[in-house]
Amino acid sequence: MKVFVSVDIEGIGCVVRSEHSSPQGREFQWARKRMTEEVNAAVAGAFAAGASEVAVADSHNVGLNLLADELDPRVRLVMGSPRPLSMMEGVQLGFDAVFLVGYHAMAGTADGVIVHTYTGRIASVKLNGTPVGEIGISAALAGHYGIPVALVTGDDKAAREARELLGDVETVEVKQGLGAYAALCLSPAACNEKIRAGAERALRKARSLKPFRVEEPVQLTVGFTTASAVDRVTAIPGVERLDGTTVAASAADVLQAFRLFHLMTDLVELVPFI
Repeated sequence: MKVFVSVDIEGIGCVVRSEHSSPQGREFQWARKRMTEEVNAAVAGAFAAGASEVAVADSHNVGLNLLADELDPRVRLVMGSPRPLSMMEGVQLGFDAVFLVGYHAMAGTADGVIVHTYTGRIASVKLNGTPVGEIGISAALAGHYGIPVALVTGDDKAAREARELLGDVETVEVKQGLGAYAALCLSPAACNEKIRAGAERALRKARSLKPFRVEEPVQLTVGFTTASAVDRVTAIPGVERLDGTTVAASAADVLQAFRLFHLMTDLVELVPFI
């Protein structure tokens, strides 16, 4: 089986604040090492379960986080940006299962660690009325290509979100969120071993899983943190303002809906926080 791994940093074990997740943060170099270790653990579990190929997408910030010379040499690495599918770039090349490693809960989740949805300017995202964060968006893109999400790792809030949305997905909790920037964490060694074992279990049952498919056409609804953000994104053809901070748009499929959303996330960063 061919496995696609998308990895973020906020859901990595012992990562709890921007000092860890920001490239300017004093703990970022250590967090990059932990991110690489947890990817290697997932890769090891995948190959132990019979994977024939593993590709990894470095999906935090601009995609230059993983320590390439410390990665399992059997993997291929998607890195850098911009890229059309963002966190899921490469999944369109054809895989049998997806792992989401180091993921976090959606924006607004109580006691979720460093929660957001792509950018701090996004308050909420819905696909056909269903709230989604980065887990749901990534799962929907995988589903567009007929691929199920077999594994999600992160804090307990991310794991809960994944199970509620995806059903019988394997989840690995590496920390218990105690607030937006605090958690009760397992040791790095314990995180690595839990992920390795979880990845092996996940791939062994992956053939029985169904892709997360979004019914077409897709109604995309996005809430922002400021009215000025909406002023900007309503310049996109087909995007309509619902209220001061919310817009909606119709798309033929989830791929088109994601492209609209991704464009919105780029545009809102041009607007001052007012």
